[in-house]
Order: sequence, then C-alpha cells, then structure tokens
Amino acid sequence: MKKHYKGLAVAMSAFMLAGGSFTAYAGPASEAGAPSASTGNTDNAGFGPGGTTAAGHQQQAGTEQPAVEDTSLHVAVNYTFESSGDITAFSMDLKNFDGIGGVSYRAYTNTGGFLWWYHDGGLTGVPGDGNYVEAFQIQLTGDAERMYDVYYSATSSGQGKMGWAMNGQIAGTSDIGEKLLGIEVILVPKGAQGPVSDAMRYITPLSSRLVLAENATTLVNEDGTNYNGWVSNDHARYYFVDGRALTGWQYVDGYKFYFDSYGRLVQNVEPLIGKQSSYLLKVNKTLNCLTVYAKDGSNGYIIPVKAMLTSVGDDTPIGTFYTPEKYRWRLMVNDTYTQYATRITQGFLLHSITYETPDINALMTVGYNGLGVTRSLGCVRLTAENSKWIYDNCALGTAVTIYEDPNVASPFDVPELVPLSFEQTWDPTDPLIVR
Repeated sequence: MKKHYKGLAVAMSAFMLAGGSFTAYAGPASEAGAPSASTGNTDNAGFGPGGTTAAGHQQQAGTEQPAVEDTSLHVAVNYTFESSGDITAFSMDLKNFDGIGGVSYRAYTNTGGFLWWYHDGGLTGVPGDGNYVEAFQIQLTGDAERMYDVYYSATSSGQGKMGWAMNGQIAGTSDIGEKLLGIEVILVPKGAQGPVSDAMRYITPLSSRLVLAENATTLVNEDGTNYNGWVSNDHARYYFVDGRALTGWQYVDGYKFYFDSYGRLVQNVEPLIGKQSSYLLKVNKTLNCLTVYAKDGSNGYIIPVKAMLTSVGDDTPIGTFYTPEKYRWRLMVNDTYTQYATRITQGFLLHSITYETPDINALMTVGYNGLGVTRSLGCVRLTAENSKWIYDNCALGTAVTIYEDPNVASPFDVPELVPLSFEQTWDPTDPLIVR
C-alpha cells in the first residue's frame, strides 16, 4: 500500500545574484537535513546545506533561528519525500512577482514517465514508496515569461550537479536508474546572460550512443550494430537507416517528412512549403490531436504540415465532413463566446477556447488548461493561434476527417500544453495579444 507523508520544511532561501538575476535554491535533498519521509517546503524554510543559509549566514549551534520572510523574486520548490528518502513529487510557486503570470512544471518519474503539466502549487509526481522523480521541466507563463528566462539544474544521484536547462528544456536523467536529489532555479531578465556549465543537462540511455553532427548524426544499438528505424530523444525524433539519420525530404511510412541537417524531424513544415491551395484536417479523438496535411502532387495529402492539441467531446461526430461556414466571433450555447470558428457540420465547430465576452482579454482560462482532455460538448477546441490558422488558411469545403483509434498515432508528436495561472485571462498564442 502506498504511503503519503507530509511535514517537515526543507531548507532554502532565495537571494539576488550579481548582474540582476534571482535564484531559488532547493537541495540537494540528501544534504538538506530532510527526514526519510516528508513533504518539504523550500520557501523561507531557514537553513541550507551544511548549516548555512543560502544567503551565507552561519547558524549558531544549539540555537533556534527565527524564520525571515523572503521578499525577493524566486521560484519556491516543495518536495514530497517517502520513507526511502526519495523525492517522489514536487510543486513550485513563483513568489513575489508583481505581474500576472506564474510557473508551470512537470516531472518524469520511474513509474509514470513524463506526467501532466501542473502550475502554481499543483503537485506533479507519483507519491508512494518505490516511486521517484528522475527529471523535470519548468516554464514561466504570462508576464513572467515575457520578462524573464528561467534556468534550472538537477542534482542526480549518479551525476551530481548537472548542467543548466532553460525555458521548458528537460533537466535530469531518465531510464538509467538515477534519482533526483535536488533542483536549483534561477530567473534571469529576458535575454540576459544566464548560468553556464560544461555538464550535460539531461542524460538518457541513448546519450552515449547517439552522436549528433551536421549531416552525419549516427546511432548504434547496445551491441554496437547500426540502428534502423524511428527513435525519440530529448523531445526530438529521428529516422535511421544503417545507423545514419535521414536528412531533407524523405518518404517514410507512407508520409513525406522533412528532417533538418542534424536528422531531427521538423514538426511544422509550413515555413518550408508556404501556404497551400488546399489542406486535409484529421482529428484523432483518442489522442486529442488534429493534424494538418498538404498534398504531394498525385500522391495525395501525405505531407504532415503541423499538429494541434485539441479538446473534443464524447459527442464529437465520427466521419468526413466539408466545412460550410466560418465566424470571427460566435455566441455559444452556454452564453460564452469563441473566436475563429469554422463549422464542421450542423451543431459542431472547430474553434478557440471560450471567452466570457467577445474580448480577447476575457479568456476562460480553465478551458485553456483543459486542452488535451475530452471535455467539450462535441466541438473541437483549439488554441487561438491554431483556430485562427484554420480560419485563415483552410477554405470553405476543406475536408475534416474525425476518427478514434488508440493504435493510430499522429505522424507528429501530440503537442504539449503548458497550463496558465488562473489569473491570466488571455491566450498566450493569440497573435492579436500585445503585452
């Protein structure tokens, strides 16, 4: 039976670095005086590793120091520990930010892989003995994302202090049996120099066998033989033939793909092919993913152009339909509004997330954060950017095929959703938003 533990505060303090950046230090947990099982709050928790505060003040032995309120801008990290001493989950908060925005993050665990993104105090991880966090990602949202870059580093049980990731990159290790011991986070004014390190920010089982080089990326199996087929690593996909990654335009699995000079699959080829005269839209209800296809001459619609995250409903119709109407703003049945709506068939639309009024600053944020979940009344919900793209680029009469099949993957990765703070009432993808 899984056990949940709550309690002790783990040491952390935040302070301003030279050059105008801010840091929040949390861990490594093995050095922070944490008990074998607890939930640890790193914010204003007193003393850091070695009995010294993060600000450098020495703790006097045998005395109890009063907590000092930390008024600096920082990301506070809260760990959940189990009886094994492992970090099984964590949450984060952006503290003392004078603006609208927050922090989103997600964990990679030994039992769950990459988990759902959470934000502003929500817990990501799998609490319970036998589980542990291996890697993570962090992304700022709202005005915070506009004003700052977020840098972060993992301390791993096998690697020690690792290199710096930033703005949504993965930090830590995955699937090599190592555990996360701590997280360090630094906020840097947008475009300013961040921390640097020669250490790797992320390590996987492929790291020692995948060699990235322009027009010469290679991959071998564990026995040293050349690898063939698809592989994903660090949010990039490759296709190998005799150990060498394909580049340029290639026909694979019945599709026409484009791979960059390092062999990475390009998952938005619109900048390469420009606007086309017609498109095919396919919606996989099971995956909550819409894929746009362009025509490859007489070969038909076999060029995947881009993928879009959706929210469908149980009543979203199955079949092929041809779009008959469009609406810039549309009043919905629940007295909310949506923009860039394209009708699929009677009663069902492709449209943006809903708004309280026909105003781009009146977004119903809960709907945005629900993208990727089957929750609509039957319409296909999209970000403002994606619904506008369909509205602008797909002529009336465009074919929309809707199906559900868990065994038919999208040719591209299903896009990720970074959730917003609930106080943010605009869609960050909307090209009309100016902040």
